[in-house]
Amino acid sequence: MPPDTALGLDQQDQQPQAATTPHKRGYTPAELAHLLRVSPDRVRAWIKSGELQAIDTSPRRCGKPRYVILPGHLAEFERRRRAAAPAAKPAPRQRLRTVKVDYFPD
Repeated sequence: MPPDTALGLDQQDQQPQAATTPHKRGYTPAELAHLLRVSPDRVRAWIKSGELQAIDTSPRRCGKPRYVILPGHLAEFERRRRAAAPAAKPAPRQRLRTVKVDYFPD
């Protein structure tokens, strides 16, 4: 095995792969919760609110839902929830020079 593939690097562009890209079949809410370090209930809440897209694979519509989150849906979710780059630090304000006024001239 070449050393690049052992490190999880892509052969073409030599960039490290994201932790979510090698998983081709999709994620269950429990697997995704483990990956994102949140509870499975939080993942189901994201699905219910529409923030995270998922496919319901349950055999009946009235039964308990079985969600599968596809890698493309996860990438879209991560892109929307990415933190913005920190704002540029403003230039320091220039101090006003104070002129000493001699109120009691000699």
